[in-house]
Amino acid sequence: MDRVELKRAQIKEGAGDLAFRDRQNCLLIGQVMTTSPSCISPQTTALELIELFHSKRFRHMLVTDGHDKLVGVISDRDVIRCLGPGKSLQRDSLARITAADLMSTDLVTVQPSTPVERAAVLMIDEGISCLPVLADGLLAGIVTNTDMHVVLQILLEALRQSPSEEPLWPITSKPQN
Repeated sequence: MDRVELKRAQIKEGAGDLAFRDRQNCLLIGQVMTTSPSCISPQTTALELIELFHSKRFRHMLVTDGHDKLVGVISDRDVIRCLGPGKSLQRDSLARITAADLMSTDLVTVQPSTPVERAAVLMIDEGISCLPVLADGLLAGIVTNTDMHVVLQILLEALRQSPSEEPLWPITSKPQN
């Protein structure tokens, strides 16, 4: 089973018997996040990052201090920037650039108890494609755009299969002038 299929199974299990029509229930980040994400140290080189992004097929790496304390996030785009136009980096140059040089440290994070819809708003408003998940200040997981797309797919399937004629969210009519 590939990574996306595993994520689908995880989210379906997390959603369980969640009544999608019951507005009191909501899907939480803890039910959809990837637990035990791959982490790197601030000393990881750009060359090692490129190899990790390629071999693991990830787009984000979380940078920790070695004790589950999050210190930064690196996306594959952060690494690509050091390979941009006008840059003639050789393999040895990439070995001198570290995660600490490339990582974002102004982090937006969520908790496992954060509703998925709140996380979606944060990701859109902040223009980010991943959210580290912290519990009691320590790294607990990560939620990415891919996770959110899988949630969307599962919710849309549930809507399509719903036998109910009732709307699944309030429909308001336009005010009459």
